[in-house]
Amino acid sequence: MDPLRQEPHPPAVYTRRRILVAGAVLLVPATIARRALSGNSTVATASGSKTTGPSLTTADVEGVLSANTALHQTTSTTMRATATAAQNAVRLDHDLSFGMSDQKVSTLQIRLAELGFDPGDPDGAFGEATIRAVWAFEKLVLGTKRQDTTGVVTPETWDVMAAGIEVRPLRAGQHRTHVEVYLPEQVAVLFDGDRASLITHVSTGEGVEWCDEVLIDNDDGTQTTKGICGRSITPGGVFHFERKVDGWRNAALGRLYNPVYFNYGLAIHGSSNVPDRPASHGCVRIPMHIAEYFPARVNVGDTVYIFDGRKEPEVYGAQLPVFDWADPNSTTTTSPITSPNTATSIPATTTSTAS
Repeated sequence: MDPLRQEPHPPAVYTRRRILVAGAVLLVPATIARRALSGNSTVATASGSKTTGPSLTTADVEGVLSANTALHQTTSTTMRATATAAQNAVRLDHDLSFGMSDQKVSTLQIRLAELGFDPGDPDGAFGEATIRAVWAFEKLVLGTKRQDTTGVVTPETWDVMAAGIEVRPLRAGQHRTHVEVYLPEQVAVLFDGDRASLITHVSTGEGVEWCDEVLIDNDDGTQTTKGICGRSITPGGVFHFERKVDGWRNAALGRLYNPVYFNYGLAIHGSSNVPDRPASHGCVRIPMHIAEYFPARVNVGDTVYIFDGRKEPEVYGAQLPVFDWADPNSTTTTSPITSPNTATSIPATTTSTAS
């Protein structure tokens, strides 16, 4: 198997349901609605809520849509707003996909942003930021397996997107911001209390052993180049943000933008390479446009829950990362280099890898 396509995480098994869908979700096939909820759908109606079975009838659809007035009185502010948006949504009559420029792409981008899936500027161009937001939606809401995402918004996908959707935390009742990272789906969610304020596609540890020559920024302003090896694993567990670094930082695990560290050298950070699969050395990569503001949205001390699909995070606790080790096939020599932060020459370690 190609090591880039290995699956370091099994299919997700979670103890609580994450997605609540109201009203217009019944406009899409029942299989999609049920998959979005990992089970039977919970739907807000005039008399409260009901659980739908395997089939949906026209009466079901009409009954829910006719309950909009009562829905405004009985559901949360978020659900009321999204139900109204669904009622007034633009109908999509063709697929939207990467590379397209279309007025309806702007509508798509605005709707994704309303739901917390940041697609970048609503410029009408279906680019990399938008496709990553769509990937996150497919995985988290539609329940699409990570390897099966398409990045294509069909009319049926749009109907789900236009419905009243509320993403709820697996760890509810928090009184401050916290982050939940779902490794099997490669999605992270920032919750303000129990409200999802940011949902993003991520790329985490690839699950393979690696050796490389890396440039490291030292705390004293110097830089060191050395050969190291590691295993690219993002451990499950419960962690807390420890520190933030502004701008770019060269670290043992790679080049990180605006990293917010939560487990020794592991951080949530921006990267220009956030593919549709686990590909990092263990950090949680997020798109660059999100990394511009992410550090300002979280605080040192906020909790980070990493769900690996195997065990609950609390079972692991603050699980240690796999620490790197010296590359046995590298030789080291010392030569003077100029620190980027000073005008003087300093000694630094350079490494050449043996063939």
